[in-house]
Amino acid sequence: MDKVSRYPVKILLGDRRTRSQSPVHESKHSLREPFGLLNAFDEVMLKPGGIITHPVCRAGIFCLLPVVGACEVKGTDSRTIDIGGLYFTHVEINDVVHIKNPYAQEWIRFIMWELTGESTESNALQSFELNLDLGKLIRIFKGSVHGQRIAVRAGMFEGRAEGSLSLPNANHFIFVLEGVFEVQNRLLHAHDALSMPACTHLEFEALSNNAILLIISQF
Repeated sequence: MDKVSRYPVKILLGDRRTRSQSPVHESKHSLREPFGLLNAFDEVMLKPGGIITHPVCRAGIFCLLPVVGACEVKGTDSRTIDIGGLYFTHVEINDVVHIKNPYAQEWIRFIMWELTGESTESNALQSFELNLDLGKLIRIFKGSVHGQRIAVRAGMFEGRAEGSLSLPNANHFIFVLEGVFEVQNRLLHAHDALSMPACTHLEFEALSNNAILLIISQF
């Protein structure tokens, strides 16, 4: 049995997250300790024109997903990432990722996470539109870290729509971006998360319209 599968199932409530902030941003941290290879998972609000620097504590993969508005990201390369895109880069300890809000009047919101360990074969979709694939989980990232496969999926669902995901003995981290879901008989609202170790068959149901779910799977 691998280390993460010995962890208990945990509901991580959005309104109980620890937070850090500066004059230009507020960051809310869903993880208080690593979940397998997932070392950090943060939701960030960044003010108009604001810039933050994100120091990397461990070598691995850094990922960023815009939720509201586009982000200018400078890591090993510089790119502008809009909604429907996923930024990822391989990072080393003590690297720094710079993130800027390009808008003059609008706040932006994004989520970012880190996977720890040597990475191979990583790739992501160049663009995706969840509303065009309503009712489906779309794989937006896949890779291998420390010999363990990683997949990130996202989907938008109408109320009462059901879905499932089957992977052998997978360790899932589930985050509700919008709306309300029931996942494995547990009620999750927007900004709530669920860590589900050693799960072969994951089931969920949307309880509101245009509900959006993100699943990071280690298997």
